Amino acid sequence: MDRSIFMLWCLLGIGVALGVLHVLGRKRRTYIPSFVWSFSIIVGSVTCLYGLSHSTAPSFSHRVTAVGKASDCVERRFGRSLKFAFGFVPEDGNPTNIETQIIMPHWGNTEIFNGRTLQITYINDTSRRVSNEAVEIEILSGDNAGWHDSLDARPLGIWLAIPIGAAIAGFGYIGFKYRKDDLRSIEPSETT
Repeated sequence: MDRSIFMLWCLLGIGVALGVLHVLGRKRRTYIPSFVWSFSIIVGSVTCLYGLSHSTAPSFSHRVTAVGKASDCVERRFGRSLKFAFGFVPEDGNPTNIETQIIMPHWGNTEIFNGRTLQITYINDTSRRVSNEAVEIEILSGDNAGWHDSLDARPLGIWLAIPIGAAIAGFGYIGFKYRKDDLRSIEPSETT
């Protein structure tokens, strides 16, 4: 997933957290113990990272599943994100350049990688930054036959863990940060 898309979804989640904290108000926030704020930070961070590591940008685009031979693996950088690209010749189609975030075993070793038979499901969309992005790969022949990995690109999929996790972590972080100020603001002021 591109960094800009990830940041957009995180900001959306933090915006929701700010809204919930505002609705709670200072007095109600003071009744929430410190460990709840800390627990929210941990759970939210883990949820967000899980969503990031198991998904790619969601898409309604057509998915193509094909079996064929792989060749010519290379690494490509898009800003800070790293994608892996290789040539793919389906058994019943035209050669295609495939890009993915999935790291296959023996990726950099061309002697092992070239000629492997793979079953690939990829998103065929020219409007995306990566037009043929593999979201599911299974090795059918050679070393590591049977190996399988996938990323979720469904519109309602694991990627939703990113804004949800950011909302939970943002709720905990902002609540924890302003807890002392909230406690001071509801204490009766001493007048002399």
